[in-house]
Amino acid sequence: MERKKLASVMMIFLLCWVSASLRAAESGRLPFYEARKDGVQIFILGTLHVGKEGELLRQDIAQTLSRSSQLIMEVSSEEMPTVALSMASRFCQDACLRRQVSPATFNKLSLLGRDTLGGEAVMEHIPAWMMSSMLAVIDASKAGLSPQLGTEQQLIQLWGARPTRGLEKPEEQIDALASFEDSVQREMLECYLALPEERRLALTRTLYQIWQSGDAEALFNWYQKMNEEEKLSSNTARKIDEKLVVSRNKRFVERLRPYLTSGKPVFVAVGALHLGGNQGVLALLREQGFSITAR
Repeated sequence: MERKKLASVMMIFLLCWVSASLRAAESGRLPFYEARKDGVQIFILGTLHVGKEGELLRQDIAQTLSRSSQLIMEVSSEEMPTVALSMASRFCQDACLRRQVSPATFNKLSLLGRDTLGGEAVMEHIPAWMMSSMLAVIDASKAGLSPQLGTEQQLIQLWGARPTRGLEKPEEQIDALASFEDSVQREMLECYLALPEERRLALTRTLYQIWQSGDAEALFNWYQKMNEEEKLSSNTARKIDEKLVVSRNKRFVERLRPYLTSGKPVFVAVGALHLGGNQGVLALLREQGFSITAR
């Protein structure tokens, strides 16, 4: 196995998530909410890991961040660089991708990744769950969206040198994907790849447009529609939803508690698809007695 080449490909791919430069012009409304209860005030922003050139967060969002006592994200900015290292450690020693997907799917991936993923000798050691994530980033780039301009990177730059807080450890995020059995990983990858590229790019652009409109429930509906379009089996869709969304939503809300102090507003930034639905972050906060207002 070309270990050095494999590590190089993944590090270049992943480091784009932890470097960014801000541009001019303001973005759309975005899913931005205020939660209040007994003097506790939480500002919640649904984030996307990609963005467009020339679009910044709304000025009032930036001002709210500057007045907040804490910036709390899924993973703290201090631990973000370790995400790449942790993912790189999950490469397979064997040719796992070849055994996880059909020969036809592997050949299709070889054509797609010949220039971007180092060729077959590298690709065969990338597990299916990781390949799915990489394809989503590649498609986002083709749709005109850049990981270098994701919401988290803008927030970190606006926050400056102050420490941030994380609701998860990098290992927990990665384990959520890596712990799926091979059959689920295979279905996730093959169903996504079965969608024509034009349709995948259209769905990605639609996600960005809904995110800009600021409607958390519409984002959740998009997530459900995406599962339907991929034609995932009900069993696989349920497993993905439980492990990647529902259980993490509960974790976010539970781990948020120590930071909630009366009179000290906090700013929370988590993936936009975690906010909506009857088991989303906003619904879980309502269950705890918080009043939620769109900003």
